[in-house]
Amino acid sequence: MRTYVRMTFHSEGASPLKVLETMRTLGFEESMGMHDFVYKWKDKTGIADVIRLMSEMHQKLKGLDVSYEITTIS
Repeated sequence: MRTYVRMTFHSEGASPLKVLETMRTLGFEESMGMHDFVYKWKDKTGIADVIRLMSEMHQKLKGLDVSYEITTIS
């Protein structure tokens, strides 16, 4: 299973490098194409795990002035 994140950056927000560092601390890798980041789940996981990860991501991105869209595919 994989969780993809697409980001929208704002000129008054954090730099893309700061956002990249933040996403890496959560275990995301940068991605090319439709999505900017991907989280590759190692074990079988459920919706509760995805929500936990998204809650942690949301908290860490607070104040960086980025918008995001999440897609999880099993």
